[in-house]
Amino acid sequence: MGADKKFSDVSQARQERREHIVSAAQSLLGAFVEDNFDPVHSLLCPIDVVMVAGAPWLRDGLERDFFKDEPGYRKIGGGANTPAVAYFFRSAVNLIYYLKRQGFYLPRGTSVPAAGMACFFDWDNRGRFNFSPDRSAIVTLIKGAQVSEVIMAVRKNGEDKKSYTVCQVSVYPGDQIDQALIGYSDLP
Repeated sequence: MGADKKFSDVSQARQERREHIVSAAQSLLGAFVEDNFDPVHSLLCPIDVVMVAGAPWLRDGLERDFFKDEPGYRKIGGGANTPAVAYFFRSAVNLIYYLKRQGFYLPRGTSVPAAGMACFFDWDNRGRFNFSPDRSAIVTLIKGAQVSEVIMAVRKNGEDKKSYTVCQVSVYPGDQIDQALIGYSDLP
């Protein structure tokens, strides 16, 4: 899809799918995980906003794609990177890999995003060209060509990395969230 293509130029079915995804993400607001949450082994839950909002097609598609390209998934995530563990579906790296293989993923700057799309962030400042996603969210509001609101799981407090709640988060041009945003994707 070229840089001049707008995501607003979509079919009625795609627009309805985006609206469904926003509605599903909004229904997750306020959901949280207990302090004993284990991001690798705990089952998928409401804090997995993109996976839950994109259900059931996203999870089914990701699992089918694993069996089409098992070596590719193991290369990006190691030998244990399989649908047998919840982390496989929680991993933003796996999700982007799948969405790229399906032709849905677009790096930031290639087009204007739309509400109902997933977006991906590189939070860890591991170098300008790392582009290894750490987190994902659902876009709920666009102002001009700028993502201005997303629904995502955020830490309940700055110290506990295992305690998350689903919140609507504002994104301002040039803020930390905006700077971390690396790409967008419609969901199958």
